[in-house]
Amino acid sequence: MTIAHKTLNERAYDEIRQGLVTGDFKPGQVLVIRTLASLYGISITPVRDALQRLVAEQLLTMQSNRSIVVPFLSDESLIELVRIRSELEGFAAELATPNIRLADLAKLEDLVVKGRDAIQARDGRKYVAINRQFHFAIYERAGSPMLLKMIVDMWTRIGPFLNRLFDDPSYVEIANDEHETIVAAIGRGDAAAVRRHISLDIQIAASSLRDNLPSLRTERDS
Repeated sequence: MTIAHKTLNERAYDEIRQGLVTGDFKPGQVLVIRTLASLYGISITPVRDALQRLVAEQLLTMQSNRSIVVPFLSDESLIELVRIRSELEGFAAELATPNIRLADLAKLEDLVVKGRDAIQARDGRKYVAINRQFHFAIYERAGSPMLLKMIVDMWTRIGPFLNRLFDDPSYVEIANDEHETIVAAIGRGDAAAVRRHISLDIQIAASSLRDNLPSLRTERDS
């Protein structure tokens, strides 16, 4: 019974955490235990335990009325998050470059094309999913599980905001540009350029998000 219970707890934790990474939850959204239990087909207790664990890790926030919400980012938190992501993800991409084989490169090229198609269709959610696949297809080749875990932690914090990138038309027009440059640099085996453009890709998206944080706060308060 202990093993089964632990498995359910881990499953609930992993499902909710992945939902944060993929942007299934919105900034400011209240996470209702019964709703999540029904969504994932898990009993209430493991979901409650998972939410409390995520609160302890500061990935979710508990309000004074005991409700648990997806936190908003302050300007300062976003700036700090961008700095950390730029270093961690740039480093991972640099490590990954010599490990990327022709099949991996073909996958990345295909994701660039799919990203371009999603942009043309103005399908923001699809593009965000493709963007995530693109980045992690690189990072997973770094051969550094601890580094990958730290990157996932950062994406857990930023994920709920990424679906709002397509609210900014100026971002949409350039969203895929750095991906094309990154793939070209990987093809050349230029690890330093890959690191530089991964960092730039993160900073461009963050600049758009920073400009749109006031509108998100207005939505929250309305």
